[in-house]
Amino acid sequence: MLPVRIRFQGRSELIDVLKKIESFIRSMVFVAFIVMIVAVLVQVVARTFMDQPPLWTEEASRVSLLFIMSLGVGASFLTGDLVNVDLALMLMPPGVRRFFELLSTLLVSVFSFMLVPGAWDFTVSGSWQTSPILGVQMQYVFVSMLIFAVLLGVFGMLKFIRILKHVPASQPTNH
Repeated sequence: MLPVRIRFQGRSELIDVLKKIESFIRSMVFVAFIVMIVAVLVQVVARTFMDQPPLWTEEASRVSLLFIMSLGVGASFLTGDLVNVDLALMLMPPGVRRFFELLSTLLVSVFSFMLVPGAWDFTVSGSWQTSPILGVQMQYVFVSMLIFAVLLGVFGMLKFIRILKHVPASQPTNH
């Protein structure tokens, strides 16, 4: 088997690849949201109008929620949409603030990468089990924890590099 080497000619190519990855992740989060919405809607309608609602809806909504969380956490960390201690950071001088942002981002990323071996073992252990209602091997459900750890670690490192290079962070959106 030949080794695969990806070479980037410039910074713009790397940025394009990262944007495509982020776009793909957002699309998968959207699909998981649709699955969850359909499952919950079927569950509500079935419990209202049927004697015996379908059993698959509860399990499908839980699994889709796991994938929403695992796929969305990395991008949310990168963009600043996760819960943060902004008030404490805003009171600090810029140099101290930058140090603590670098430190916390590095710690989150390192901790996430430390979770990868355990998440891998957890995923592999799912091959011995099947989901009681949906009938799928649990490794396909448990892989959400591996995705969570990898994406949080990778996006954490990207945020660390942005802070290190003084690239302005995108501000959390007002809701």
